[in-house]
Amino acid sequence: MSTIKPVAHPLVVRTARRVTSTNAHALSWMTALWILSRHEYRGRYRAQALGVIWSIFQPIVMMGLLSLVMARLFKTSEHYPIFVLIGILTWNFFTAAVNAGTISLVTYADLVKRTVFPRAVIPASSVMSYFINFCIESISLLVFIPIFPSSFRASPALLLVPVLVASLVMFTIGLVLITSTLNVVFRDLAYAVQTGLTLLYWLTPFIYPLSTVPQPYQTILGLSPLARIVEGLRGVVIHGTSPGPLDLLVTCATAAATLGLGILVFRRAEGLMLDHV
Repeated sequence: MSTIKPVAHPLVVRTARRVTSTNAHALSWMTALWILSRHEYRGRYRAQALGVIWSIFQPIVMMGLLSLVMARLFKTSEHYPIFVLIGILTWNFFTAAVNAGTISLVTYADLVKRTVFPRAVIPASSVMSYFINFCIESISLLVFIPIFPSSFRASPALLLVPVLVASLVMFTIGLVLITSTLNVVFRDLAYAVQTGLTLLYWLTPFIYPLSTVPQPYQTILGLSPLARIVEGLRGVVIHGTSPGPLDLLVTCATAAATLGLGILVFRRAEGLMLDHV
């Protein structure tokens, strides 16, 4: 298990100075979210020659390896490369955002202590910085349209992609608001989150179809918001089919409820953060 060490990186110091120098009353949460998300995204690739190209290359390599392995072990369909790429992109965003967001309040302790602004934007900005990656990496799907033309279906169902992606972002931010708040008090929570994500990877149909899971486990695993979102994205992109109205409603409602719960937990504990951060 990798060691998680929140470090006061120079990027954090510069960000803190910029936010602190701004009038606290004039600083809206959108401004703070934009500043933190942009700086965190830029800092991630500052010392890398190829920058974001690596984040695009990695999912494609994983897609190729998994396609070869699954083709030998199982009778995968012709859609499997795109099927698994959608799962990999979704998982990479979710796990990176949750891991970074969980330790964000400790990493940005200077901002929490020295500034007066909506502190919930700190964990939210970690999620949004990785959402930028997600959007850029998703462009790789377009490269495979001429290679796997039968795995893409132009249909009105594609209009639901923004809805499903928004649900994914809301669910992730809500979860991160909870884990980042608890991690301020219980610093070993970050390790528990890492372990939980490893378990979640195998319990969510990122690399295998949910339909291959026998009942009643298929129904149980299908209750996961992540499973609903990734299955929905695959349906609209590969098959041109929309999720059922009830499934879509449950997915959006669950994401909104998780975000609401995260905001509630964060607000209730915000006053205690200064004593522990």
